[in-house]
Amino acid sequence: MSGTFKSIRTRVWLVMNTLVVLWMLAGVLCLQVPPSTFWPAGFVAFSLPGALALNILFLVYWVLRRSWLLVLPLSACILAWSYYARLLSINFEKEIPKGAKTLQVMSFNTHVFNAYDKIVKGVPQVSTDMIDWVAEHPADVFCLQEFYSRVNSVEYNNFNRIGTRYGKYKYASTSVGDRVAADLGVVIFSRYPIVEGGTIKFNNTRERSANRAAWANINVKGDTVRVYAVHLQSMSIRSEDIENTYSAIGDENSFKKESRNLVRRLRMGFVARAAQVQQLLEHVQASPYPVIVCGDFNDIPFSYTYNELAKELENAHVRAGNGVGATYNGPLPFLRIDNQFYSQGLEAYRFETHDEMALSDHYPISATYVLQPKGAEQR
Repeated sequence: MSGTFKSIRTRVWLVMNTLVVLWMLAGVLCLQVPPSTFWPAGFVAFSLPGALALNILFLVYWVLRRSWLLVLPLSACILAWSYYARLLSINFEKEIPKGAKTLQVMSFNTHVFNAYDKIVKGVPQVSTDMIDWVAEHPADVFCLQEFYSRVNSVEYNNFNRIGTRYGKYKYASTSVGDRVAADLGVVIFSRYPIVEGGTIKFNNTRERSANRAAWANINVKGDTVRVYAVHLQSMSIRSEDIENTYSAIGDENSFKKESRNLVRRLRMGFVARAAQVQQLLEHVQASPYPVIVCGDFNDIPFSYTYNELAKELENAHVRAGNGVGATYNGPLPFLRIDNQFYSQGLEAYRFETHDEMALSDHYPISATYVLQPKGAEQR
């Protein structure tokens, strides 16, 4: 009798493991599908981390059972290794070659420096603390999304506080917003000269939308690197939406209403960002210089948006970072939606998520790149 029960249990676990592997396969396939063509693919891809994690648990189970069936989850792990690297990065620190040209790039969605007091209430110094932290950071290039500056304000004239008083060059892609005519948008500051700059205005956004990309050709000791500061379509999900969905559990009608609202917002975001990333990539592919593409992509590593960028470029966190690298400072944990990608001609040696700066709804990220000699092949 015990032998029969053991056989049934093994079959049940095998079927469950097979279903998880099929889930992984579906998730990987859905990463290739533009959400504008089939929007449910975005949700299947979004769920891929769950399948990857469950597959590891099945591997542990079969190992503990000393069963040859461990070959199933082990094979899936090997075949999906690059996707596990997106989930959790492990890198050993590399020594920067002596005499190498380096470029440290910091990217940060500043949430308008909390000028509207949305993140931390009752702390009047919070915005100036954040501004000073950015201004004094040792990076060579600063890519700031949701940048905010008022010309007629000492406290919020951030072009001056971050750039001018430190002798930085800048390229600003902003539009005038709010009641006090503040500049809102994407800005690149650089300690090295900016030779040329431009703006990519996405076709599916309003003229004055903050969702856009700026680029700048930067002269780094005689070599030119093109840096992009990107802010793709926001998820448009507020912390209140998530909290309302949690609190609605147990009330069927209310839960359905809140869940549909979340699904609708996510679907709209998937579709919008898919079009924007294609427009961005067309520009990147035409660059005559090595590129660094960084910013707030508002999509996790298991999304069509991220996958399209990863086909063309390396990811600095995957190559030089450690851990999950979560960049969203909000009610949903473990979300990495801010990234830095780079092309051949560059190599990432350091990557850091600055969770010590927790005054925005995003954490800043920085990476140090080595400029490779012309003609050198990237690994």
